[in-house]
Amino acid sequence: MTEERQVLTPRHIFALVFFALLIFLVYQMMRILAPFSSSLIWAGVLTLALSPVHVRVLRLVKGRTGLAAGLMTVGALLAIIIPAIAFLSMLARQSVDLYEWAADLVQSGRLAEQWSTVAAPLLDRLRQVPFLSGLNIKDILIQWLKAFSSGLAAQVGAILKNLFLLIANLVIMLIALFFLFRDGESYYQKVAGVLPFTRKQREAIAKKFVDTFTGVLHGVFFVAFLQGLMTGIGFAVFGVAFPALWGFLAAVLALLPVGGAALVWLPGAAYLFLSGSTIPAVLLAAWGLLLVSLPDNFLKPLLIGRKARIPAFLLFLGILGGLQVYGFLGILFGPLIVTLLAAFVQIYREEFVEK
Repeated sequence: MTEERQVLTPRHIFALVFFALLIFLVYQMMRILAPFSSSLIWAGVLTLALSPVHVRVLRLVKGRTGLAAGLMTVGALLAIIIPAIAFLSMLARQSVDLYEWAADLVQSGRLAEQWSTVAAPLLDRLRQVPFLSGLNIKDILIQWLKAFSSGLAAQVGAILKNLFLLIANLVIMLIALFFLFRDGESYYQKVAGVLPFTRKQREAIAKKFVDTFTGVLHGVFFVAFLQGLMTGIGFAVFGVAFPALWGFLAAVLALLPVGGAALVWLPGAAYLFLSGSTIPAVLLAAWGLLLVSLPDNFLKPLLIGRKARIPAFLLFLGILGGLQVYGFLGILFGPLIVTLLAAFVQIYREEFVEK
């Protein structure tokens, strides 16, 4: 006689009930945090980005974590958050001004005059190209200009419109920043301690995460920021209207592997040249070549290649796919997901395939 095996032991029942309640509580916690997810994510991004500075500040205040966290939070507010809000306000204002300028240009009839003197000679040459001969380039450009400016104004204006929501998110972000600076290491140790990985695997995943984050932050964000900043300064110096708007567009296009910020400063130089401002046009072209596009060729591989070690094609797909799924934060999330997936595949190969 063989003993009958129990299908459900008390331990099985306990595990079933425990994990059901755990999943339920995690789901409810996610619902609670969902309204503040953007503020919390940005707080996490800023904490990781400023972690080298935090280490130095912590050393200066002789290990007093609360004081170091307070100094870092105030510093982030003054050096990053307030200037970012001021730039968003300027961007919204210039977007509205650009839309009104484009609409007035069409309604007043001045477009036809400027078109015939500035753009018509160039477009006559473009129309000689077979597949461009049937296009109404003027209408396409005007419609794109109005759609771009009005769409950007609406998106940025939505961020600044609800002042109460903006202040609430800012306060939540600052509070989260303080606690992440103060207790972030202990949070990481507690979360990593419950993961079903060996210590070596946890360290490998954490290293890949940090390397990818810092590589993408420095090699993508920082370089794009510099290119947008230098483009905006060049446009302001050489007399192109709406420099903040075009600088922002240059920073966004700098994320592309082909063209980049040159898709902004080259048309700006061409506009000055066709308007009769030959010397400013030449100077802006030299500015764009030497101070905007040329540094990208050696800064980006230098900053991101040693850290993330992601193939350029996968990095490009990660950025574009991340933008589509997660919005602006997808610039970071896309490459991070690609790299972490590669780390998990490596762990799977070592633990299950090779053994």
